[in-house]
Amino acid sequence: MKTVSLILCLLIFIATLPNALAETPEILIEVNPNLELFAIVYILAFNGSDPFIIAPQSYINDVLDYFAPYNDHPAVYLVRGAIPQDLPHYRRDYSINEFAASLVSKPYLGNMSENDLTLSDFYRSLISFAKESNFMGFYKRHAKEYKEVLEPARKALTQDIFQKFEELFGNQYGTFHIALSYSLRIHPGSRFVGDTAYYFGYVAFMPEQYAEISYLYLAVHEYSHSFVNPLVSKHISEFSELDYYFNQVQGELVYTSYDPHFDTSYFYLSENLVEALTNYLLLNFKHELVHDLPKYFVLRDHTIGYYLVGGLMGEFKIFESSKKTSETFEDYIPRLIEHMKEWATPENVSDYFEKRVPPSGFRLFDRGYLEGKIIIVYGTKNPDPSGVEYDKGSAFMLKELMEGDDIWRLYNGKPKITVKAENELNEEDLKQNLVLIGGPAANGIVQNLTTFPLKFVFNGSWILEKNVTNFETFTSFAIEKEVYMELKERNKIIHDYPLGVVEVIRNPWNEENLLAIIAGVDRYSTRRLAKDFTAYPCSYGIESGNYMEVGFYVPSG
Repeated sequence: MKTVSLILCLLIFIATLPNALAETPEILIEVNPNLELFAIVYILAFNGSDPFIIAPQSYINDVLDYFAPYNDHPAVYLVRGAIPQDLPHYRRDYSINEFAASLVSKPYLGNMSENDLTLSDFYRSLISFAKESNFMGFYKRHAKEYKEVLEPARKALTQDIFQKFEELFGNQYGTFHIALSYSLRIHPGSRFVGDTAYYFGYVAFMPEQYAEISYLYLAVHEYSHSFVNPLVSKHISEFSELDYYFNQVQGELVYTSYDPHFDTSYFYLSENLVEALTNYLLLNFKHELVHDLPKYFVLRDHTIGYYLVGGLMGEFKIFESSKKTSETFEDYIPRLIEHMKEWATPENVSDYFEKRVPPSGFRLFDRGYLEGKIIIVYGTKNPDPSGVEYDKGSAFMLKELMEGDDIWRLYNGKPKITVKAENELNEEDLKQNLVLIGGPAANGIVQNLTTFPLKFVFNGSWILEKNVTNFETFTSFAIEKEVYMELKERNKIIHDYPLGVVEVIRNPWNEENLLAIIAGVDRYSTRRLAKDFTAYPCSYGIESGNYMEVGFYVPSG
């Protein structure tokens, strides 16, 4: 499922814009000198080795060589002390984001005075470092690299992308400033200062066409924040009547304790609206690779807790189809709130949540963290003892991979992950969050379960069949040459080798928890899938020859 993983890792979210201007806005795209100055001090602080450093090794080597005389500069010590490597990953991520947000709208620091006592020690140390090291000399030496890596952003972020904001919100910014770091993975963010809206983050080191999509989604997301957040803030007292939506997700996902988008109802509602607006705008954007990707991202958003996105997308459509000439989205807010009260009430919001948040690898990992335990179960049904041993090896391999999964960086720790044979499970074990290794010919638990929507069936040879009759929603996407296309054929039979499926359902012995199956047509196909199993924000994934498919479902009832 590596191809799927590539697309899923595009971490694509949104932003917003205000300020009344009649002129066409300016678009400025750059590797921002202040962000890159901070990034280079960061590289020195950790000697070029840190999960947030993303530059090519040749560039890192050049940084370490060029700035070697300044390894002991106070700026280096300040950064190392402010973002120590023993902090949890999610806290370091937010700290880097906060530093970037404070730097992005300032003039180039190297032109400022380090003796300005109105500035903090942090700023004055960066100013001193920039001047003493001739940072701008290094920056200009790499100008060609910066220009080349930003070419996909220039292709993707054209004037027409930003015109829709003015139509919806009745105002516009004079400048859209895309400020990126070449070296450091800065959590994307946005801010607006006067007549300028900033989107800041990091360059996309990926093939050009996928980089274009990444920049497109991230820019629209972050700029959407510039329009949406002020409206939510202005009408926060009215929106507070909907706090039960936020309370519900906080009670269901542990992840919400560590992600600042879930800190308050204001942040949560803003993020849902921004995601809805982004996908609404891009759903009709004519780009050969975007295609049905917004539909996929709506369901992905639901899976990770933003379960209002689909409904809010519909509200943008209603507004646009009914709005009068002078109306803006702010005028629509009272109707929006009334509609949201009709979707669910405090008494039935839990049902609303369950009907919109599919079971997924993400939710299994999250639930496992809450319970403190995940059990990987290999089958003993295979009449060939070597097959049992092979699946046992796959189970222990998966244990190691799950323990090292990046998802745990988003939490404060990880659960205990154990491996057991199916005949070693007791009644209490069956109620835990489980990952079953092997198909019906290898794993007796898998053979006896009837609740999976995708099943191996022997018809002269093993094939995968879909049974979607017991599911309230079932949406599938074929991935061909990295393009997501929604499937209309719901009961497709899949059979090409190598053949396998990863799918997640509610645990039938304890519906509070989840159960995943990793099953291939043979032991080798099973291990192939196990190598790539992670906290996918989808309900299932299929690999069949060169064909790949992912999907989402919610059981009936």
